[in-house]
Amino acid sequence: MNRVWIRAVGAALALVGLVFAVVFKQNVHFDMNPQVWFSPAYYLQFIPLYMAVTLLLSGVLVAVRFKGVNFYLAVFGHASSEEILFSLLGWTTSPLPGYAIFLFFPLSLLALLVAYTNVLKARRVSLIEAIFGVVFSTAFILMPRFM
Repeated sequence: MNRVWIRAVGAALALVGLVFAVVFKQNVHFDMNPQVWFSPAYYLQFIPLYMAVTLLLSGVLVAVRFKGVNFYLAVFGHASSEEILFSLLGWTTSPLPGYAIFLFFPLSLLALLVAYTNVLKARRVSLIEAIFGVVFSTAFILMPRFM
């Protein structure tokens, strides 16, 4: 791919991630009461922010052509697609608003495609990294619901 196009796509992803991070940060309420820290509702509020920040980070890493970008794209792709698919299957309820689901689901599938087919000609995602990405994102998405 053309280097200019890759930087433009990376910048666009970073911009979308930044906008969503700012929007989702408004919905995060930090509580000084330690009893609240271990409640599912407290952790669920961080899921949209986590996805937006990983999209922001992935976009920046695409734009600067970081060699390990595929791993970060895979982490974003797994976390976002799992959150949305688990919600669509009825296994969980998603804290993501509808407009974010509409945008994040195709972006997550595109991120997974780019990461695992190595379109950017960066370092490939190893089997260990792929397993870690799936396990970590699944744990992050499901653990707050089963606390």
